[in-house]
Amino acid sequence: MNRKICVSLGEMPFIECLQLASLYPLVEIRLDQLKVDPEKIEILSLQCRQWIATCRPCNLSERERTVLLAASIRAGAAYVDIEYEAGSDYRQTLTDLAKSCQCKVIISYHNFESTPDINSLSQIIQNSKNMGADCVKIAVTANSVNDCALVMSLYSLHDNLLAFAMGDAGKITRVAAPFLGAGFTYASINEARQTAPGQLTASQMEVIYRLIGN
Repeated sequence: MNRKICVSLGEMPFIECLQLASLYPLVEIRLDQLKVDPEKIEILSLQCRQWIATCRPCNLSERERTVLLAASIRAGAAYVDIEYEAGSDYRQTLTDLAKSCQCKVIISYHNFESTPDINSLSQIIQNSKNMGADCVKIAVTANSVNDCALVMSLYSLHDNLLAFAMGDAGKITRVAAPFLGAGFTYASINEARQTAPGQLTASQMEVIYRLIGN
């Protein structure tokens, strides 16, 4: 599997997640979609070669999310994903712990309706870096080709960036991102298990990159 492809693992039995986690060079574990506790996180981490700990708000309290992400950082996660809109105390607690454990911090901004203008996105990126981000993730929704072009233009203005557009119109940006500077791009196990709109499957991405010659 191409090392530029991060396979996102979400809603599935824990045993299946364990099996899949060991198959790929980089995986994102969606803790908010799995029934796990700190002990299971330690077991899961042993199966991962490199992984991103992500826990979206959903139905979990801030305290519950802190416990799961802190356990992930201590267990050896390579990255922890913290939402741009998260409370400052929550963010600072996790950021400080990550820095002490050599875990990289991803500050992620999501917009499931549209693509903000270039100045707004650039300000979000700068704010995220000021918050302690090692890498900034920008995931917006493309409603046109122009939205895709705008998102891709961010790579000429900023470094340490994971920027792409969600939705069907944004699929091309998921493929292009690593060629423009992203450390990796996200993919799903299969079409039924997308963790975000417009994700291509890991096998589709692998074929595309093989054809391109990367």
